Parts: sequence; structure tokens; C-alpha cells
Amino acid sequence: MHSAHRLAFWSALLLLPVWTVVPHPAFAEDRPKPVTISLEPFGIPKAFFYGTFLHGCFHLHAAGTRLFWLDSSHIFVAFTTNAPCTFRSRSEPENLRTLVFDSTGAKIASHDWPLESDLALFAGPNQSIVVWKGSDLEFLDARLQTVETGELAEKPKGLWVTPGRRTIPLLSADGRNFEFYGVGPLRLLTTIAIDQSTEANAVEDWVPGDERVAGAHCGVNKSPYTCNKILVLTPDANFLSPDGAPWSYDESDKPVALHPVGFLDSTHLLILRQEKKLFHSPEAFIVRPGNSKTPLPSPGGQLALHGIAGVAAGGNRFALEYCSEGEEGECYPYKKFIVEETDRKKPLFEKSASSVFSHAQLSPDGKSIAVLDNDAVIIYPLPTPE
Repeated sequence: MHSAHRLAFWSALLLLPVWTVVPHPAFAEDRPKPVTISLEPFGIPKAFFYGTFLHGCFHLHAAGTRLFWLDSSHIFVAFTTNAPCTFRSRSEPENLRTLVFDSTGAKIASHDWPLESDLALFAGPNQSIVVWKGSDLEFLDARLQTVETGELAEKPKGLWVTPGRRTIPLLSADGRNFEFYGVGPLRLLTTIAIDQSTEANAVEDWVPGDERVAGAHCGVNKSPYTCNKILVLTPDANFLSPDGAPWSYDESDKPVALHPVGFLDSTHLLILRQEKKLFHSPEAFIVRPGNSKTPLPSPGGQLALHGIAGVAAGGNRFALEYCSEGEEGECYPYKKFIVEETDRKKPLFEKSASSVFSHAQLSPDGKSIAVLDNDAVIIYPLPTPE
């Protein structure tokens, strides 16, 4: 699918504004104002957001940022304190600074980590922060204190964060099974074998949700326009539970390319759909059991859907990250964050941002969205979900 995302009009994109906000009309003047958390006092390098013209040297340095909500009132932020693209940064020990703020901007906790090649931090179940190193998992609370540790039998081939964060899905080291873990304590809940049938074996890329996976079934020649059926597999143990049965979305009678992006909930799957037509760009749809689909509004500007940036409880309100893509599929030089609702024809919120290290995430209650960009985190209030 990445080849279909290549952008042809770089000069036009560079003329787009870097900072724009298009608020929903329901924003009245008496609504709470955005909360700004400046990260400059905490040592964030300015080069992350002002030096994007040096993008070609970022691969020489493990620079990066992270942002996610622990719950609706606590935000986790992380960044490497080493400025990218400098001679000094290449010789200094690489360091990851992690911080937790409440929704008023007050700092709750901070901790520095040496940046090792196998270190990853992400949002986990029960409002936890997961520290992943090889086969070891450590779970932290909002004060960055360890509340649990666990060890997997072997280092997984891949590990994911689901929008609902009810489980931790991982792909086994042999690539044959998706395993879903719960915490408190760390334990295996269910397993899905992805080599269980000839049809499942024809799927190369899977996207996991909570105790389910989705993948595009492709024809024998592996042409993108034969990937016209989406399979959703669930554990055998959950088959009889509500929304536990496997299902599919099928357009196998058409030359279209389908690609799963992620689950909004157990029965709503976000996909990209591209027809085999000249100058046709991928379009985003929500598909459901029964073969129904709902199109999402176009973000404009020839932007490609890059991923889900948070789903509110219930799955009706969600945030998406769109970007212009470089040759390797990375977001460069422009991003846009959009908040959608499944029954709305227009976005609820739009925010343009700089590339590469900007992030956004919708709060779990759907009442606000946090955007990390320009050396600050800004929390924008949203209309109360109906």
C-alpha cells in the first residue's frame, strides 16, 4: 500500500500552514481554553520541531518523542534529551526523559532512562506504562513507580498497543500465533493461530485489536488489487461470547486494494480502500460485520492516513493522524490530526502540525485531545460526547 501513498506535489504541501486549528462550531467562548504545557523547562531540544529540514540525518540518532494519556486526567510525555543532527549528540550517551502531567499542566513525576536498542515504552492496560526490554516487561503507574514486573517465555516477534488497551497483543517468536496478555498479574488470556487455514495463510500483514486480528487476504500473485477481502479472526474460546465470532469484509468481485488500519471496537474496523483507477488515492472507511461500510471525510491536501491517535470509550469518537509520506513511509514534512465521530460527516476537530516528532492523542473520555508539537503539549477541549 505504501507505493500508493507517494505524493506528487511536494511544493504545494510546503505552502500549507504549519499551525492551524479549525474548531467545531459548538466551541462557545465560555468553553474551557486550551491548556499549554511548555516542555522547554524540562530540556526538550528545539531541533525536534525547528530543524526538520535536516531530516536526512535523523537516522543517525535515536531521537524521538512519545505522548499518550494514562487516563482522562494524566498525560505521559517522553523525549530524548540529545539534540539530533549535531556532532555532540552523536558522542553523548543517549537519554530518554519521561514525564507525567495532570490535565492542568502540573508535573506529577519524571524519570530518565538510558536509551538502549531494545527499550520501548508504551501505554498498557489499567492506566499503566509498559517498559519493554527483550522478553522483560515492567509496569509503571502515574508516578513512574514500578507496580508489576513480568517475563515472557521468549522475545516476541512484534508487540502492539490497541486503542482500547484492554490487552497486550504480541506475535510469537515463530510468527505463527498472536497472544493476548492481561496484567495484574501478567498472564496469557487467549491465543489466535494465524496459520489455521489456507485463507489465513494468504494474509501477510495483520493488525491486532483486543483479542482479535484483522488482515487483508490477497490473491496468488500478491498484486495489491487482489487484496480485496478483510479477515477478522478471534480466539476459539471467545467464539460464543458477544461480538466474539470471526467475520469478514468482502469486495472480492472488484479490483480494489484493502488494508486494515485498526479496530475502533470489536465490530468497527478502520480500513484503507483504493480502487484500480488512474490518480485514485486511498480512502478511509469504517467496515462492520455484514459487509457495511461508512466513508470518512477526506483530510484534503493529498494526505495519507498514518494511524489511529486514540479512541474514546465506546468507540464512537476517535482521532486520526494523517501525513505526507516520505519514500520510506515516514511522515514528512507535514501532519494533520483530526477528531471524528462515526455518525458525523464533518470532522469535529482539525489541527495541523510539524512533521516527524509531533504527536496527538484523544483522551479516553473523548473530552479533549493533547497535541505535542513546537516544544509544548497543548490540551484542546472538545464538545462533550453525546
